[in-house]
Amino acid sequence: MVLDDLKLGVIGVGKMGGIIVRRIVDSTLTPQQIWITDIDTDLVTQLCSELKVNSTKGAAPNIEELLDNTDVVLCAVPPVAVPKILPQVAKSLTPTQWIVSIAAGVTTKTLESYCVNVPPIVRVMPNIAASVGEAISVLTAGSAANEKHINIAQALFRSCGTTLVLAERHLNAVTGLSGSGPAYVALFIEALADAGVHVGLPRQESQTLAIHTVLGTATMLSESLEHPAILKNRVTTPGGTTAAGLHELENGGLRATLAKAIIAATERARQLDSDK
Repeated sequence: MVLDDLKLGVIGVGKMGGIIVRRIVDSTLTPQQIWITDIDTDLVTQLCSELKVNSTKGAAPNIEELLDNTDVVLCAVPPVAVPKILPQVAKSLTPTQWIVSIAAGVTTKTLESYCVNVPPIVRVMPNIAASVGEAISVLTAGSAANEKHINIAQALFRSCGTTLVLAERHLNAVTGLSGSGPAYVALFIEALADAGVHVGLPRQESQTLAIHTVLGTATMLSESLEHPAILKNRVTTPGGTTAAGLHELENGGLRATLAKAIIAATERARQLDSDK
């Protein structure tokens, strides 16, 4: 199936679901190819008015009508809503339809357990940078999904940024690194800006300097594919200002503290996964 013919149904258009729909309409599918439903009818009305996508009728999510009009269902509901929504999806799913889920911490095995006849399922872990088309989304295939399903899911999520395909055993670590990572980077930028103010820079200018320093560095590494240490060494001259700053960062344990943060977030994701 090519994307020109694809009909996508989206269950849940708050936060990430709404962001993904906006990005897909911008670059991948036409509004006529997308159907949405959500318990919050105001969100549905807003998106339909803004993007001209299709909506199901009624005040509650109309899963059956959505499936009547679509080929692929994107389940963008919170993890706690999965036990309620997935049985409704499974009940109306035809043999040719399949599911994409972005519910954090809900494994493909858990998703498949709600279905009598296991459909193809692709699980995706995006991040909040999807809102500006710069997300890194990691995809993993369920037991019935094949390369075709992964390729279609990648095409959809490339509208949000970059995609990777990994084995599901890595998804908790992905959550700890790239899922939570925007918060770590925001904290780092805030700390850079605060330090700039401490040494005399005006607040707004200090924040602008911090943001563009991180943005420029990330862009250079993304385009060159160099190891970060190569760029770090290129900026660092013997006995210079950068060497002095790096010495303090190492003394302060920045590297070890960041590793601990990612390990802690990964363990929490694993706990949430095991609670399902």
